[in-house]
Amino acid sequence: MTQLDLNTLSNQPVAYFPTGNPAAYAGLTMSFYFGAPGESEKRQSLVNCIQYYLQQAKGQLQLYAVAGDKRHRTLSPGENPNPELLAKMLDTDITLDFEAGGAHEGIAHPWSISSLARGVTYPNYLGFLLLSYPASMLEHIGVQGFAQQFVTMCNQLQVEHAYAGLGLIFPFDVGGRNAAQNIIGDNLMRYPGLDAHDLSGVMIHCRNGIKSINFLTAVSHRLLARAGGSDTVLANAGSRVLSCPYSSGTVFQAGHEPQIGAPNQPPEDYVALGRALKAARAPFEDSMFDDPAGQDDEAFTQRWLARFDG
Repeated sequence: MTQLDLNTLSNQPVAYFPTGNPAAYAGLTMSFYFGAPGESEKRQSLVNCIQYYLQQAKGQLQLYAVAGDKRHRTLSPGENPNPELLAKMLDTDITLDFEAGGAHEGIAHPWSISSLARGVTYPNYLGFLLLSYPASMLEHIGVQGFAQQFVTMCNQLQVEHAYAGLGLIFPFDVGGRNAAQNIIGDNLMRYPGLDAHDLSGVMIHCRNGIKSINFLTAVSHRLLARAGGSDTVLANAGSRVLSCPYSSGTVFQAGHEPQIGAPNQPPEDYVALGRALKAARAPFEDSMFDDPAGQDDEAFTQRWLARFDG
């Protein structure tokens, strides 16, 4: 992370809406995609992960909403979301839908969380959990602590694929995320080492492949088979890519710390892993982000997803 000031990265937005409100920050992100979101044990694990994040974010959040809310609930300073509302979402017949953020609707903030897990009647959908933190959090927990939390949650959720590292952080609410999707394209290419949460919802359908890679990338055994398995991926990626097992597959680490990259210069360690996992990438052609040139959103999305192909 040479020449990267974590405090500056945490405090300065990288994109603004026409209103002047922040549309995106650069910070730490984790995104988890998991199968069987309606199963009882998986639902309990998801609620546990959400509660863990809420303890980390205590005092940082302003608004939140659960499934069925017509408007966001306001939090007093130092207050956390009502745990009883999360407990009600252990019912596997209903959809678990939860979001919270450190700013009002339509305004990006480094602290945010979003999760969706459909009930047992939607077995073919992936559930997701998206977490974000200020970049300066890395100074407090260290790279090892960050990686340990990621692996622990991958184990708990038995993820199909998951990603953690530096990323762009958008408004936590659906309307704000959709608005950010329209203006964020330039930043996606300016900082190739930054991941971005899927703003369109496409990834809940991606059972048959990964999105891309980040500093930490978890891939299930089932999806790794498309790239020849874990040993083949490591052999092709080279010695700077590390790995450890989790309950359903392998977590890969690209280099020794998260990297941001530069225009047309993605981090070499990320390229090494991206090239090795290319065959495991999801075969979809939908749009995740708007093309800043206003020409072809699907083609722009594919260029961004392929930025580590080498």
